[in-house]
Amino acid sequence: MTPFTLRQLEYFIAVSRHGGIAQAARAIHVSHPAVAQAIAKLEANTGLVLFERHHALGLSLTAQGRQFLTQAEALTEHGRQVGRSAQAMAAGTAGEIRLGCFLTIAAFYLPGLIRAHNAAHPGILIRPEELNLAQLAEGLREDRLDAAVTYRIGDHLDGLDCLRLASIRPAIIIAASHPLAGKDSIRLKELADEAYVMFDAAGSHGYFTGLLTDAGLAPRVAYASTSLEGVRVAVGNGFGFSIAALRPQKEVAYDGSKIKVLTIRDKLAPLDIVLVTRPGERHNLLLSQFAQVARTHFTPLGLA
Repeated sequence: MTPFTLRQLEYFIAVSRHGGIAQAARAIHVSHPAVAQAIAKLEANTGLVLFERHHALGLSLTAQGRQFLTQAEALTEHGRQVGRSAQAMAAGTAGEIRLGCFLTIAAFYLPGLIRAHNAAHPGILIRPEELNLAQLAEGLREDRLDAAVTYRIGDHLDGLDCLRLASIRPAIIIAASHPLAGKDSIRLKELADEAYVMFDAAGSHGYFTGLLTDAGLAPRVAYASTSLEGVRVAVGNGFGFSIAALRPQKEVAYDGSKIKVLTIRDKLAPLDIVLVTRPGERHNLLLSQFAQVARTHFTPLGLA
């Protein structure tokens, strides 16, 4: 246990500056007994002799007192900084948010989201981490994350608070040279005889496989990749079709091969992008501010 309080240190500093208890008491507008008692307790609890007492001439610092004064001044200044920081956090102008983001959403939206938040709230530090669905849910439940931006898929998020930011409809990607590339939209059954390029990332594999199964398709997997761009390159090189949750801005893969994005005409349940927090914590001022920025950032995607 710390053998002194910040107030005792402040009184000690005042006495050292003003050369006496009465003088310090008048300067800091505190009673003489309160200052005297604080100095007595400080010396008793630290075991130090801080002042030499000179009858009718006030007090002067001992060697121990001079050394302790330097440390006391540093500690009280740190205490004031902590106080200012606490006030800023309470006002929502300082602090940090440990933000998780689903891998593929991060590639499209995380840097822009952080940039938008930095512009709106420059005193708040965002600490981002890219994870899969299970890792995001675990990080929130174990208090390693404050919030997460992810898809609402399966039961990973049960018991957590979810704020819908956008709803998207998956699309088909095929090579630009594919016979179906002249279309703008397609029904899944038209791909019944086509090979499939599988995005094999945790959390996404099951979702896309479920869409195909619901449509009565069980395509041959010609290529699999845990990289979104790896899937696009494989599609561009004619290995087969794939399904994309988020549409790329340009229909060109890393290697320069061209792809085409087709709208799915089948009636599919929208896929929600959500901001996830522990129950009740979204009302925390920092997270409430972040939620407002996130909703604005994802507005262009719409709510299907």
